[in-house]
Amino acid sequence: NPTEPTGEWVLNAPYKEGETFFGWYWNADFSGEKVTKIDATSNGTLYAKFGEYIPTVAEVKAMADDTETKVAGVVNFISGKNVYIQDATGGILVYTTETPTCKVGERIVAKGLKVIYGGAPEVKNAVVEATEAGELAAPVAFESLATLVADTEFKHFATRITVPGLRIVSYDSYNNPTVEDALGNKAACYKMVLD
Repeated sequence: NPTEPTGEWVLNAPYKEGETFFGWYWNADFSGEKVTKIDATSNGTLYAKFGEYIPTVAEVKAMADDTETKVAGVVNFISGKNVYIQDATGGILVYTTETPTCKVGERIVAKGLKVIYGGAPEVKNAVVEATEAGELAAPVAFESLATLVADTEFKHFATRITVPGLRIVSYDSYNNPTVEDALGNKAACYKMVLD
């Protein structure tokens, strides 16, 4: 957090080995609303709530196939039972057993089986165990589509990105757009939301 605070800022998450941080609260019993932002005039003691350790998206991606796990992140996109989530370490697809009731922008905790499907890591047969208000991650900036097209390890899969000068040049028979960046690089977009 800032050493010389001015204005308003989002609170950083603390770290505690073997546990997951679940938010800041004004009350020691963690009642009331979670505190995500404060300003220079805020006064009082904030309490950090920790609980069961939930692996990061990067840790889940690195797990062996067919490992049962939990994963948490903010929902970027939903298509049927496919829920795309992102945390500070990356994005992943969570394929749910039921049609999800969560919404884009909410933070979810889901439990399922880590697998590789179509070359990309995902958590399948997942059940959403918890949902709360969240905040979409800032998009990762790329100068061109070249880095993304060359990403055979799906490093940026299910993450929010931005590419300057991006424009739609055509659509395929399934209405998936092909986009072109300012440098002339092209890529077909599947299961992508263009803003």
